[in-house]
Amino acid sequence: MNHFMFYLNATEYQAIKDNPDLYDKAYQLVRILFREKTDKEGFPYLGHLERVSRQMSTLEGKVAALLHDTIEDIAYIDYDDLLDIGIPTTVIEVIKLVTNDPKVDSLNLELRLERYHQKITSIIESGNPLAIELKYADMSDNYNPERLQLCSVENRVWLTRKYEPQYKRLKKAYEKIKKVEKRK
Repeated sequence: MNHFMFYLNATEYQAIKDNPDLYDKAYQLVRILFREKTDKEGFPYLGHLERVSRQMSTLEGKVAALLHDTIEDIAYIDYDDLLDIGIPTTVIEVIKLVTNDPKVDSLNLELRLERYHQKITSIIESGNPLAIELKYADMSDNYNPERLQLCSVENRVWLTRKYEPQYKRLKKAYEKIKKVEKRK
């Protein structure tokens, strides 16, 4: 079943599906899907997706970055929908690796931290360079000190507790894959 019908009219859907430019296809899709969403600071959520995308080093990485929160944050949309609209399986695999289980938000704080640690571990252990780069870019934006200053004190404390230890682990894994890429 095509779940984009909840968000796109038939003309928008067909135009995005037929778009041969993969980056533009993903951008047009998230522009519509996230048009009413805001980030923790109240700014348009699309800004986060754009900033993360700009940090990526490849076209596939940039596309995955634009779409990385789609499954997690947009109701009804699933991986089959992304495939149907023309997103390559290689990009979808990266998105799968970085997508959090939305049920985690209902857990107590300690369990949420433990699950986040497990998620970062699974991304690192996957050895997928694009997934590691994407999660590092995502976390770099979410953990950006300038953005954190705009949050409430309570939210800032939570985000620091969540991201700080995982950021260090992910940065180390990211730097390792970059060294390997330079040797090639």
